[in-house]
Amino acid sequence: MYVPDLIKKEGLRRGLSPRTIKTYSSCVERFLKHYKNRDIKKITKKNVTDYIDKLLEKDAAGNTINVYLNSIKFLMENVLNKRLTYRIRYSKVPKRLPTFLTKEETRRLFDVIENAKHKLMIKLLYSAGLRVSELINLKNRRF
Repeated sequence: MYVPDLIKKEGLRRGLSPRTIKTYSSCVERFLKHYKNRDIKKITKKNVTDYIDKLLEKDAAGNTINVYLNSIKFLMENVLNKRLTYRIRYSKVPKRLPTFLTKEETRRLFDVIENAKHKLMIKLLYSAGLRVSELINLKNRRF
């Protein structure tokens, strides 16, 4: 059977989100393309570590490495019932400091907006710290 279908079935059984299932399927497909001449049941820990090393050589981000590790681990342990204990440590993801506008930049942003409704929306977003989706879902309720 087609491996992404197996991942989808097992992912649905385990209650994974559709997005996670899609990501795992995509990562596993790329991994298996790398070992196209090899039977899926004959893939070893060495193959996995070599593939992760290849990703590291390409300067893949820490999150990407972690997703590939988790997807391959899911394939091996949950789909193929092959117990592999990996000695690969998850990659640390560097924390980034948030960037923000200065007071002057914020004032200039508000001054440029001519539409009163839009200006109110932007000021509400900024002052209340709302996400755009939260602003969109606001309802005018009369008591």
